[in-house]
Amino acid sequence: MNKETVELGFILKQIKDYEFTMQDFDDRLRLQKLIYLLQASGVYLGYDFSWYLRGPYCSQLAHNGFALRKVYGDIPDDIRLKNECDRKNFAKFQKFVDGKDIDGLEIAASLHYQKTVRGKNVTDEDILKKVTEKRPNFTEQKVRDIWGEMKKWQLIR
Repeated sequence: MNKETVELGFILKQIKDYEFTMQDFDDRLRLQKLIYLLQASGVYLGYDFSWYLRGPYCSQLAHNGFALRKVYGDIPDDIRLKNECDRKNFAKFQKFVDGKDIDGLEIAASLHYQKTVRGKNVTDEDILKKVTEKRPNFTEQKVRDIWGEMKKWQLIR
């Protein structure tokens, strides 16, 4: 078990109303989007993401998630982030993701990734259009609503 995997477990235990499992695709997708958005909020865990079919994806995170299944129950849930800045950023992340369904997380992560990676070369409207067209159930209004929330929480500038 590597240190990264244990640290991932500590972090996941702190996410309000999150039940870690890697049983099905949506569980693995939720893990990817939560950790992407946590890092986007300023708590860097060392995962590097690239663009994939359902937005930002990190193969090392998937690997660590599968390894974590074996020991997750043994990880204490009273470990807290030591760095004050990380604690503040984690709190911001918690408030942003609270109540978001899997589509909302996927949209938010996709918008942030596109803005971060392509933002200098494309307009905000192009980013919104790319994410809206990504999946048939992503309505333009839902994408715009999440875009507005991300600006409010300063996840997108």
